[in-house]
Amino acid sequence: MLYLCLDENGYGPVMGPLVVTGVSGTADSEKFPEQIFDSKRLFSSRNSFPKIERIALSIFKIAYNRFPFTYNELFERSFECVNGNSGICWKNFPEIPFSSDKVEIENYASNLQEYLKKNHICLLSIHSQVLCVQAFNNLSRKHLKKDFINYLMFEKIILKHQKDYDHIVVKAGKIGGRNYYKKFLTSSFRHWEIHCQKENTAASEYLIKKDRKQILLTFLKNIESISFLGILAGIYGKYIRELFMIAINKFFDTEKFISGYRDAYTRQLVAQLKMKDTEFQNCICRMK
Repeated sequence: MLYLCLDENGYGPVMGPLVVTGVSGTADSEKFPEQIFDSKRLFSSRNSFPKIERIALSIFKIAYNRFPFTYNELFERSFECVNGNSGICWKNFPEIPFSSDKVEIENYASNLQEYLKKNHICLLSIHSQVLCVQAFNNLSRKHLKKDFINYLMFEKIILKHQKDYDHIVVKAGKIGGRNYYKKFLTSSFRHWEIHCQKENTAASEYLIKKDRKQILLTFLKNIESISFLGILAGIYGKYIRELFMIAINKFFDTEKFISGYRDAYTRQLVAQLKMKDTEFQNCICRMK
């Protein structure tokens, strides 16, 4: 039995990538260790970034028994930079770790590992996928809705795991408040039996079966408050997205840090880019 929890980061912003992360383990829990909680509350300001980085790199250290050698190991690119504007992101990524000390991360990882042992949880893998703005816009031009684009990234991680496991329990964050997902599932799991267990504002649950394989997939309204693996996925994805925003801010040499969300500084930069009609606009600003 494999437990896989998925969450997204960057569904609502006007700038920066959409990140979807899956964390798998031998079990899940509704209990959380001290200092680990909802990524939105955890990341309340730029001063919180070291905490996010410490937790994210500890998760990687526990799952793979080492630190990442480069930032490329932290996530999977679900795109290639068509216009050759890789200088915006890839050439401006900070060194890893960016704002935390490796000794602090080692200590935090040791404490987190103790918590995992006490709760009989073994972290098995982390899969974080990045959909850059250019790729996001290209899919939008094909008239794919944002929630379906998000779902396709979830699905890619689920299908990767089902190759190696016959029984998977999947928990995913609800996408844009959507309650109904069967239409999404039938477009991809065409040769599977899909049984709807429930669909309401709190949870939408489906049993997906094919031969001896079985996936119990539940979309949860507040995954980061009821799933330990889910909260790790949210924190890890937040870290990846912030690395991209750090690179974008470095490229534009911004005076104030641009979050990519719908704040005044972000809107100001978006307006400037649109006025100049620069070649970078399609790599930075989302169509919707």
